[in-house]
Amino acid sequence: MHIVPLPARAGWRWVMRGFELLRRQPIALLAITFLNLLLLSLSVLVPFVGSIAPLVLAPALMVGLMRAVGTADEGRMPLPSMLFAAFREDAGRALRPLLLLGIFNAAATMLALALAALFDGGALMQLAAGSVEEAEALALDGVSLWLAAAAFITAYLPVQMAMWYAPLFVAWHRVPPLKSLFFSLMAVWRNRSAFLVYAIGWFAIAFVGSLVVRAVQGAFGSHPFVMSMILSPLSLALITAIYCSFWPTYREPVDDPAAETAVGTAPDLRA
Repeated sequence: MHIVPLPARAGWRWVMRGFELLRRQPIALLAITFLNLLLLSLSVLVPFVGSIAPLVLAPALMVGLMRAVGTADEGRMPLPSMLFAAFREDAGRALRPLLLLGIFNAAATMLALALAALFDGGALMQLAAGSVEEAEALALDGVSLWLAAAAFITAYLPVQMAMWYAPLFVAWHRVPPLKSLFFSLMAVWRNRSAFLVYAIGWFAIAFVGSLVVRAVQGAFGSHPFVMSMILSPLSLALITAIYCSFWPTYREPVDDPAAETAVGTAPDLRA
């Protein structure tokens, strides 16, 4: 497996590719994203796991999402069943290591939140767990909350880098979990300028989106029903475009023809 270094401008191309891929199969990809979000939301009801269940399941479901987006990139119709690719392909060989990645993700997130709690007394952790509303958390101590958020981002950023490619390395390249985390960290670091532009691009789009939300609120007087009817589909479309943009961040830098035959029942990975 070889990681191709790309220029910084590749990051913006990845953002635009996300919207392009969404336009290819909008209904199917929106439906698969909705199903993914629904499953992650329902997973919090799992006994003894609770709020960390989405973090544990996310790597396995991400493999399915990328299978669906890759299928759309090939010009074919992605199916909802593709979301469960990690459970089905190659007799579920990758499921156990993917769940191990999920456990690592959950533990690392909890540790990062615990570090943030040193600055705000646990307000950010309560906010992440849904124990308090955003307005209540901000009312506690705005400065401390911002410091806690900065501490969390600093601690969790290397984890996110390690998790970025790890699920796909495990499922499609047959890399053991620990090695997949290391290889992912190094791969993201090697293209850090492109990922920086990629992150800035999505933050800019989110900022513009917040301005649109304020304009809509001003026009409709924050009517709950109207706001829900307008913003819910827009939010789903934006989340789906973000998921779609994950595909080119993998497809362009990662060069490993052997991965195409690593999973015997998987469709061709090439565009």
